[in-house]
Amino acid sequence: MNQTPLQDGTFGEMEKFYQEMKSYCNQQGIPFYLVKLQSLQDGVVEGYLPGQGGWKALPLPIPDVFYNRIHSRKLEQSPSFKLFKTELEERSIPMFNGRFLSKHDVHELLILEDELLPNLPETILFNEKETFLTFIEKHSVIYFKPASGSQGRNICRLTQVAGKWKIEQSGHLQNVHFADTDEKLFETLKKFSRKRSFILQKGISLFETDQRKVDFRILLHRNEQLEWKVTSMVARIGDPGTIVSNLAQGGLMKNGPDFLKEAFELQDASRIYQKLVRLAKNTAQALVENLDDSFGELGIDLALDTDTHPWIIEVNSKPSKKFQGNYETFRPSVKSIIDFMLALNPKTIHKRSC
Repeated sequence: MNQTPLQDGTFGEMEKFYQEMKSYCNQQGIPFYLVKLQSLQDGVVEGYLPGQGGWKALPLPIPDVFYNRIHSRKLEQSPSFKLFKTELEERSIPMFNGRFLSKHDVHELLILEDELLPNLPETILFNEKETFLTFIEKHSVIYFKPASGSQGRNICRLTQVAGKWKIEQSGHLQNVHFADTDEKLFETLKKFSRKRSFILQKGISLFETDQRKVDFRILLHRNEQLEWKVTSMVARIGDPGTIVSNLAQGGLMKNGPDFLKEAFELQDASRIYQKLVRLAKNTAQALVENLDDSFGELGIDLALDTDTHPWIIEVNSKPSKKFQGNYETFRPSVKSIIDFMLALNPKTIHKRSC
């Protein structure tokens, strides 16, 4: 992790999740604490244990397994994080969800799987002008997204309207621009990107309800047999007129299966649900088979088009842990994460330490 406690002694919106992790570990007889990025050479770590007055920093034993919740892409690319990973490898200590995923890198891996090709919107990296011009000739609606973005920020929808390109930004309903030519569109996007990495993705005619775009976040975890299982599915329903459905951009959330039952006949709802689950599992499995890093948790965003064909929109290796819902004890993902930690390091089953 890369946080320190706030003035009130908590970890802000992550506090509820950490407390649930602590509660489940306590039930299982497993020590749980938070660890900052640091050298492991001294054989101990500075960690945080929860107490009545908040989280307290203490010297603690090096954990048997690490679950990476660093929120900074820049920090994950730093020499200090690379050294940390090297020290873990030298000690044979597993860490999972060790890095953020780039949208372009994910697409390049998934297109290697013939089974997934019908579910992948055409996507290219925004760089060369000729490649860009060829791409926009084929599509009348295009999404322009940061390759390493999150929460629906800095996304543009590009739409051909009467020989011009209409440019709409996420989070800015009134911020609409027009480009008279393809060349002007390229120059406008080049300025907008400010040398950051962006992708261009074919626009999909998304399924809507009450003129609100809908997509689905499916949370998956690997079980003790290292198989992917669906932990939860939510439908994310965008504000009317917005170009994305992310909750961070004002979208609403509903239980996924319940939403499908409301939107479709029962038999169709069941068929679509199974189709989405199967696609999410196949996507997760394809990624872990083609990546060196270990992943035990993925948030996969899928969408239906107007013909209910499913599309892979995005894969998130650091899904949000913001508290959304009511749980008598702890959310299902907490148990799944701890169970996977035990599976990664079987000796913890006997030592009961993690």
